[in-house]
Amino acid sequence: MNPIFSLRLADRGERGVTLLVLGFAGLIFVGIIANLVFELVQARDNVITQKSNSARVLVKVLEEQAVDSIFAVDLAMQTTIKAVQMVPHGPADRDRLVDELLDSSITNLPFIRAIWLLDAKGNMIHDSQKLLGSYNLSDRAYFRIHREQPTYGMHIEGPIISKLGVPFISFSRRINRPDGSFGGVIVAALEPKYLRRFYDAVKVGKDGIVALVRTDGVLMLRVPAAGMAEGKRLTFFPNFHETPGVLDAGSYIADSNIDQIRRLYFYQRVSGRPLVVVVGLGEDELLADWYGMAGAYIGVSLAFLVVLAGLSSLALRELHKRFRLNQALHNSDDALRAAQQLALIGSWRLDLKTRSGHWSEQMYRLLGLPPADQPPPLDVFLQQIHPHDRHLVESAVQHGMNWAGELRSNPALGPQRTFHSRSTGVHDAAGNVIALMGTLQDVTERRQSNEKLELAARVFEYTRDGIVVTDAASNIVAVNAAFERITQYSESEVLGRNIRMLRSNLHDIDFYRQLWETVARDGHWRGEIWNRRKNGEVFPEWLTVSAVASAQHGTAGYVGVFTDLSDITEANEQLQFMVNHDPLTRLPNRSLLNDRLEQAIEAAHQAQRAIAVLLLNIDRLQRVNDSIGHDAGDLLLREMAQRLLARLHPGDTLARIGSDEFVLVLSRVDDNDDINAAAQQMLDTVAAPCQLLGIDVVVTASVGIALFPLDGVNPGDLIRNADTALSHVKNSGRNSFRYFTSEMNTRALHWMALEHRLRSALGRSEFSLFYQPQVRLADMRVCGAEALIRWRSAELGMVSPAEFIPLAEDSGLIVEIGEWVIRTACAQNKAWQDAGLCALPVAVNVSAHQITAGTLPAIVSSALRASGMQARYLAIELTESVLMQEAELAMAQIAELRGMGVAVALDDFGTGYSSLSYLSRFALDKLKIDQSFVRNITEDAKSAAIAKATIALAHGLGITVVAEGVETRAQRDYLDGAGCDEVQGYFFSRPVAADEFVALLATDTAPSD
Repeated sequence: MNPIFSLRLADRGERGVTLLVLGFAGLIFVGIIANLVFELVQARDNVITQKSNSARVLVKVLEEQAVDSIFAVDLAMQTTIKAVQMVPHGPADRDRLVDELLDSSITNLPFIRAIWLLDAKGNMIHDSQKLLGSYNLSDRAYFRIHREQPTYGMHIEGPIISKLGVPFISFSRRINRPDGSFGGVIVAALEPKYLRRFYDAVKVGKDGIVALVRTDGVLMLRVPAAGMAEGKRLTFFPNFHETPGVLDAGSYIADSNIDQIRRLYFYQRVSGRPLVVVVGLGEDELLADWYGMAGAYIGVSLAFLVVLAGLSSLALRELHKRFRLNQALHNSDDALRAAQQLALIGSWRLDLKTRSGHWSEQMYRLLGLPPADQPPPLDVFLQQIHPHDRHLVESAVQHGMNWAGELRSNPALGPQRTFHSRSTGVHDAAGNVIALMGTLQDVTERRQSNEKLELAARVFEYTRDGIVVTDAASNIVAVNAAFERITQYSESEVLGRNIRMLRSNLHDIDFYRQLWETVARDGHWRGEIWNRRKNGEVFPEWLTVSAVASAQHGTAGYVGVFTDLSDITEANEQLQFMVNHDPLTRLPNRSLLNDRLEQAIEAAHQAQRAIAVLLLNIDRLQRVNDSIGHDAGDLLLREMAQRLLARLHPGDTLARIGSDEFVLVLSRVDDNDDINAAAQQMLDTVAAPCQLLGIDVVVTASVGIALFPLDGVNPGDLIRNADTALSHVKNSGRNSFRYFTSEMNTRALHWMALEHRLRSALGRSEFSLFYQPQVRLADMRVCGAEALIRWRSAELGMVSPAEFIPLAEDSGLIVEIGEWVIRTACAQNKAWQDAGLCALPVAVNVSAHQITAGTLPAIVSSALRASGMQARYLAIELTESVLMQEAELAMAQIAELRGMGVAVALDDFGTGYSSLSYLSRFALDKLKIDQSFVRNITEDAKSAAIAKATIALAHGLGITVVAEGVETRAQRDYLDGAGCDEVQGYFFSRPVAADEFVALLATDTAPSD
């Protein structure tokens, strides 16, 4: 057997015996203590049980005494009440008879100090003590209880201090009159000293107490006396009345807040009464005998334990002597094992003849095998080795040769480890190798560290980030290939030189001082810095500088890792440009315009000069997009931007803020002539012909002008007011410029307010329809009507259609309003027909937006169904502009409407881009001559010629002609002579409300001369 292993077994035996001795002694100790505790607990329980039984008997006796006494008092009061009620009221000696009754009751109840009677008002009318004076006791609680609770029995209260200053416990009952009403109260006063004498006779020990307590915890009487506490609610008495789970009899332990003595309390509720008898026994006094017995028990037990400890100490001292003899041998063995364990080296020996030998403990640990008395066979060892490395071991054993090399563990048995093995031969006297001995060391971590170092070297060399390593003095000691590529310096050119050689001189000395202070404080610094390449070019880089710490020398050096930000910076600059510029024209956008305009305003404010903001709009750019294409439109915008930019003066700004809008900021203007010249130059520049995709195009522009500080003091106001002026230019014919005026702003605000109210007008039922009759010239009778919308605003009053209809067109509300007009006109016409009036067609005007929406036929069909009106009594009026803008869409919807039976009229003929082709393409029922021709028809030969030609043309196409705006008899007669079919105008009637139109139909005759 291995001698070291034998020593280890001996050491374990010594320790086992020591533990056995200590365990046996411990068991005896625990047994003695357990027996002591058991006996003491049993004895204590016996003492408490004996005392408790006596106390329970005592408290029961006291409860019975209280029951008898209270019963006697109650019986006496009830007897007295009946006797008093039987005394006649007439005799003069009635008071004497009542007093005798009270004296008799006092005589029979020696513990009652006095009895008195109270009338219904609380006045004392009789008392056994014959007190002088009069007393009213209506404020007493017992009086109020009996007066307010007729069914309340005997009431017990106290202790109470009488009006003479005498304490007593009151017993009271209600006195009823013959009719059951409240007649008064009888009260018996119990002398507390009577019960106190009785309770004094009870022997409960020096710390014991006897007490009478109300069920709500109020102390009524206590022996020994506690005058200040009697009559008060004491917390160590439970509320026997409200506390859940409190029995009629029981016990509890509590500390008295009167004398701070801990007692065991026994209580018994007085049967049928709100009282509890309590007996308290002092805990120390109760357990006095037990304390003496416990002291004796503990003394004997301690003596026995001292003897046991002495014997155990002698046994252990002998065992320790033997242990120290073996310790020296163990120390040397432990030192060897520790050395092998720290170095991860195991030792072994193999006899080549017997194939037996010895393994150290570390050998077993390295190979993950359990320790054994004999090392495992060679084949077991080979199983722990990688199959590809086993031949190395087999060869060394077979030839008995010295060998050194690396072996790998078997990966099938767990994570692969790497071992370094050495072996040498052991020779006999003849020089023959008889055994091999050697070591096995785990070098896995060292191999992994070497691999990590190799990997770090490769990363250092091939990473795309530049890396530079310096010593503590910032002299370069190593750089990688990325450093050479980025800085254009080779490694040989920078080794030994200070890192300052790369400085760009774009940062001041404070920047570098803060950088190195941060490295010294935090161990690293990270941020953007500008350095210089070998060719002199400065470039931005993202640099991280880290200090390399050394335990012996503090900071041993520094490592800098940096990324070239040149490409990123250029991309950011491009992105910043795109954020602030229009991508199509590359002019400043609205954001950059606002910034530059704010700067110009600030400079102009300080210099007390004016600034002009010119907002230019390309007129009808949409036509270019629609006719040639959006690519042509983009080319046009680029061309205009280049033209305007070429004429831009230094300090001025040209920006594009919308699809067809440019803004020119003139930062230095002396007078309006400069502004006029700039505006006219812009118009001329835009109006110059240009070629788009091989097509010659000419466009015009409109310009609105606002001035700082006259028209605004911030960019938003100036641009908005310039836009207002631009709107006025567009409305007045375009291809011009106009300055902003306060009247324009007032008008714009008016339009905004009008639009706001217009949006809610339909929901507030502020619209109505007026009807203007249409007269047939052949018989001068009403042959139809045109429905015209009117708006009476709650805030603005009657608003002209010339104001709100264009606004409705611009805002898109005309679609919803137009649908309402169609439905209302159909419903009204049907109502007239149902009322028996002559069935006439009603004409309704339709907007271009309604045609564009494509839902006009569906709306008309729905309105006809909802009203029940026939389609032939509805006419739809369209303008020439509607037909031109949405020709195909209008044609399809007109055909669908006429297919329903709805008539279609062309309104305001001659005012737009009149085209004879439209008259032939569209299936029309009526053509309406605009009032602008009718107005001068009798005076202007041209107007008369146009009217005649229009009438002849329409008749040739089979279309009925209606003339609008007839205001005089001469106009009517001329049109009648020219062959016009129908007319309408003020000569016949103004547009009127529905009820007035009914009256007009009732008097349907031709106007008189």
